[in-house]
Amino acid sequence: MTLALYFCKRFLVNFIRVLLAIALIVFLIDFLENISSTSKTNAPFQNALSLTILRAPTFLSTAMPLIVMLSSLAFCIGLARSSEFVISRAAGLSALRSLIPPMFCAMGLGILSVMFYEPLAGQMYNSYDTKRAQIRGAAAAPVSLHDSGFWMRQSSPNGHHVIQAQTATKNGRVLKGITLYEYDENGIIVSRMVAETGYLNTGEWVFVNTQRWRDALLVNAPEQAKSSARFYRLKTDITPQQLLDGYPKPETLSPIDMPRQIAALETAGFSSLKYRAQQINQIARPLLFAVMMIIGAVFTLKTSRQGGLGIAVLSSLIFGFSLHFLHNFASTLGSSGEIPLWVAAWAPILSAALVALSLFLHYEDG
Repeated sequence: MTLALYFCKRFLVNFIRVLLAIALIVFLIDFLENISSTSKTNAPFQNALSLTILRAPTFLSTAMPLIVMLSSLAFCIGLARSSEFVISRAAGLSALRSLIPPMFCAMGLGILSVMFYEPLAGQMYNSYDTKRAQIRGAAAAPVSLHDSGFWMRQSSPNGHHVIQAQTATKNGRVLKGITLYEYDENGIIVSRMVAETGYLNTGEWVFVNTQRWRDALLVNAPEQAKSSARFYRLKTDITPQQLLDGYPKPETLSPIDMPRQIAALETAGFSSLKYRAQQINQIARPLLFAVMMIIGAVFTLKTSRQGGLGIAVLSSLIFGFSLHFLHNFASTLGSSGEIPLWVAAWAPILSAALVALSLFLHYEDG
């Protein structure tokens, strides 16, 4: 138990060191990019700093498997140089048994990453998009999603309209429980309208069974303020894709919130493929971290006795970066529906695990 705790401590210390080093590099590169893009603003340094703080965690989240691999590589190189691998073997403890505690640490890091860090990084990236739009003076997103349903804002020749819909179906083309507010150029409400159903066609809304009230007539002629119509048409630039964009991005959701979000999307008639792909990737994340830990360690077994440390490091880097690339490539194919989701999530990880374990047993003395 003491040796297991010692190895876990050594691995976690190396993980923190590598994480801080990669974070510093990412922060500096991203800061230089942001300060170049905000050079024409009033406060370029402050804007670039805030944008970097909000976006850098997303880059670290993407690179986290590689950080685990590099941490494992540094951990095993340290053990090899201090001959602690040799001593543990002489004591009757195989290399595989020595690395089981750090493997569980890597899996624990994967669980923490999925449950806490990745959703936090996703939320910060959303804040980054908002902050960047404010700095550039871009218009706000036309669609937002709240507990009360969809809220949409669009311009009109004499002002703007605000549309609220309780639910959406048919991939965002049919909305139920609609309330429409019309405002003039000064932001004063002109009329209110409710409709049972709204159809989002190309370039226009078609509202069915509508009732409309004109605010200017409510006081002086309330009997004339209300009007009803079977159909009401309104031009729009809003698309079903913008309704889908109103939902939280898959990367911002934790495994606890993901099933509820998938159910909401499917109820609304939207495709939940990207969300289900992210859900499977979240389940596979801890195993991916464990495999990356093995990859960082496997090539150092032989070098602890025979030298060739440079070749071992290069081999681990090639193996680890190849797995990272193939896993991301397979995830992209799975999210687009080209291959089954379970194949996209598990095939690269399990294949790399089998190869790494085979090499592990090959290099193991016995």
